[in-house]
Amino acid sequence: MENNFIISVNDSESLAKAAVEILIEKKGIDVSLYNVSCESPLTDYYINVTGRSFTHVSSLADNVACELVKCGIKYPKFEGKRGDGWILLDFGDVIINLFDRPSRQFYDLDRLLDKEKLVDISDIIKKVDNKFTINKI
Repeated sequence: MENNFIISVNDSESLAKAAVEILIEKKGIDVSLYNVSCESPLTDYYINVTGRSFTHVSSLADNVACELVKCGIKYPKFEGKRGDGWILLDFGDVIINLFDRPSRQFYDLDRLLDKEKLVDISDIIKKVDNKFTINKI
C-alpha cells in the first residue's frame, strides 16, 4: 500500500483517520470511529472494526500497525491472542478494537459508546473508493 498519510504524533485525529483509511483499504467491515476525547481520560478515539475471519482480523491488525509505524507512530501495545476473536491495538490516543463477527456481536462495544460521538467517515470511504475506481476512457 502506498504510504501517503500525513500524521503528527500530537494529532490524534489524523492518526485515527489514517487508521480508518488503512482498515477500509484492507476491507475491514463496519468500521466505526468514535471521538471520546471529552469523556475519556484514557484515549481520544475508539475504532471498532470487523474482519471476515480471524485470519483477516490478524491481517488487519498487522497492516494498520505496520503502516502507522512507517509514518513515525510508536508501535502499539497489542492485547489479545491470535485466534481469540478480538485484538486490541493501543496507540495511546487511539484504541482500535478488531473483532471477528461473533466477538463483535458478543461484546457489542458500540452499544457502550454514545452515538453522538460517532465521527462521519464518509469522506474517508469515498477517498478509498476513488483509489480503486478504474478510469474509463
